[in-house]
Amino acid sequence: MSNEPRVTIAQVGEAVGVHKSTVSLALRNDPRVSKKTRERVMRAAAELGYVPDAHLSNLMGYLRRIYSEHAAKHESVAYLTSEPDAQADIHRTAFFRKFRSGVHGELGRLGYRMEIIKLRDYAFKMKRVETVLRSRGIQGIIVSPPVDMDALGAFDWDSFAAITLGYRLSEPRIHRVISDQMEAMSMAFKHMANNGYKRILFAYSKGRDRHSRRRWSITLTGSKRLYPSVEETLTYAGEPDDDFVAFFRECRADGLICMGRPYPDCLKAAGLHLPRDYGCLLLSADSGPDHFAGVDQQPEILGRLAAQQIAGMLSRHEIGLPSVPYTLQVPPKWHHGRTCPPR
Repeated sequence: MSNEPRVTIAQVGEAVGVHKSTVSLALRNDPRVSKKTRERVMRAAAELGYVPDAHLSNLMGYLRRIYSEHAAKHESVAYLTSEPDAQADIHRTAFFRKFRSGVHGELGRLGYRMEIIKLRDYAFKMKRVETVLRSRGIQGIIVSPPVDMDALGAFDWDSFAAITLGYRLSEPRIHRVISDQMEAMSMAFKHMANNGYKRILFAYSKGRDRHSRRRWSITLTGSKRLYPSVEETLTYAGEPDDDFVAFFRECRADGLICMGRPYPDCLKAAGLHLPRDYGCLLLSADSGPDHFAGVDQQPEILGRLAAQQIAGMLSRHEIGLPSVPYTLQVPPKWHHGRTCPPR
């Protein structure tokens, strides 16, 4: 054990010309200290060889958590959405309804309020949104896609902690939570192949696969190599309409993998019935009737996880764009149903 005296925050402060309390805040990346001063303090700490006392850090962390739990009862986290109406957003799809329910419930359990910020109310002028958040003392943000991603670039992210759902938000690079989309497609394809389906069609609305960084289609293509009994895999990027029905008939698909109920409903209206004429699996079985088989992407758990991460970032004063954004992935689970029986 070294007998050299430990460098203190007071010594770091003396080297930089600031009070030790400022050093303490700067070393925790607290936004109450300017970015320039934070950088100066961290550089001086590294040069002087400052190492925090682990026991003291644990004690102070405990005291800050106690204070944070009390303060959180009066603190809000912003839930950014592009929907013009909060009710329209929550009823738009079961997936987003459950995600938001998970966020709301977990934030409440942790002592925070969820405050919905509808970007359309501010004409997507992010400086106005930023002013509102600052005036309300909000530092935590959960970005719920889809939103107008181009508008978010004008935002001062250095003053906020943020996390998003999925891959749709590519810039700025913040933390994200996602469902394991590749595993979801793999599970669906395996089930369909093992049940004897030969011509499997993946149908999705335009842009949906791109927003997942093409994880759906890449896994579909790769899965075919693992199951030689499948004769052909096909994709249809479009809405569930007459063109979709014509494509389905022309390609003679006997199996359909899709996101939600509209595609099989469209085929039913055209005289094709489940499971007599084809089998169907939903990649968001959590949004369909119970008798539909498929994959549950567990959106409520994703919401809870997003809330936990934001609360943790706020308690640790992890404010601003992260140097290394992380992605937390939740595995899907199988949802049993009657729409994909053995052929």
